[in-house]
Amino acid sequence: MYIKHRVQNFWKYFILNREELEHALRENDHHEITHLLQDLNEHLKTICACGMEVEMSDTGFYEMTFTPQGNKNAQFATALLKKDAPQALSEDWIINAVRPPLSERAIHTILRIKDKEVTGADFHVYYTINEISKTLDIKVYCEALKDVEEKRRESMVAFMLELFIGELEFEARISSIEIIDTPDEEAENFCLLPNLYEDICDIIIDQDWMEYHDPLSIYMAYKLDEKPVSETLRKDMKLIVTTNPQLQEELLSDSYEMCKEFKDCGGEYGYFYYEKLYEDEKEALVRQQLEKEINELLYEMSIARTMGGAVGIYYSYIDVAVFDKDAFAIALAKINEKMNFKVYYQPFLK
Repeated sequence: MYIKHRVQNFWKYFILNREELEHALRENDHHEITHLLQDLNEHLKTICACGMEVEMSDTGFYEMTFTPQGNKNAQFATALLKKDAPQALSEDWIINAVRPPLSERAIHTILRIKDKEVTGADFHVYYTINEISKTLDIKVYCEALKDVEEKRRESMVAFMLELFIGELEFEARISSIEIIDTPDEEAENFCLLPNLYEDICDIIIDQDWMEYHDPLSIYMAYKLDEKPVSETLRKDMKLIVTTNPQLQEELLSDSYEMCKEFKDCGGEYGYFYYEKLYEDEKEALVRQQLEKEINELLYEMSIARTMGGAVGIYYSYIDVAVFDKDAFAIALAKINEKMNFKVYYQPFLK
């Protein structure tokens, strides 16, 4: 079953359990919430490798948050889950495709580290603004983490950062994290973790950085150092732009683990390609515009979503995550009916 239809089935199942879950949230019945959530997360496993959390917000709304934690396969799935959520939920439910900043969960989270209770305010953040990459290099100090094993404290810091600044800004703005054992008295920029999101927002405005609406809109560019090796598909690439760098790194090393995992969840990664029309600079603009138009057409119908592409010596490419292969094949035929040049499609995983 394709991922589009798995998403539809998930929401049908959720609606059947909605009343019980809402009652449990209103009554703050942790046992029942845990039971219902375990069941829903089992169904979610058929769509993506992530979980979901639910809570009752202080504003009276029910809130559902999917937690991809940077996994691009899961981000495509949770974005589709949010997009195709039943209209009936819109009045009472807030649905987050990724963890938002400063949620109720963040505010009330208490870590227990060696008999100490630790909150966000116990994390000191020192940061340097990288004006070239438009990101922050940060150092984090928390006294309770001093004697904690390295991997565990890295996991704790990443978890707390994502809780307080949200998955989107964590992915878009943080380029490096260093955990330090003593406060950095010489740091130019300092804040407590609960204030970091506000600092980031101020920096975005002051520095005129691009704003993003979801992690799948963050484009990265790669200029390949090596000369293209042949005229065959994907071997002539000179410049890659992508919202899925994890996948590109695998493809460049001839690894297909993400493709296999996405296929197991009912999706398919692939690419449109067509013979190059212009010189590089103009071709890049044409490819970009075509990608935008294709995405607007296909994503509206939950058929597929574009994720960048590449310009090569002989071909141009538009990479795509496909959610419904049958509808996609029909859409491709209709696209070609309106094009004055032929566009082809090839899956990455043969």
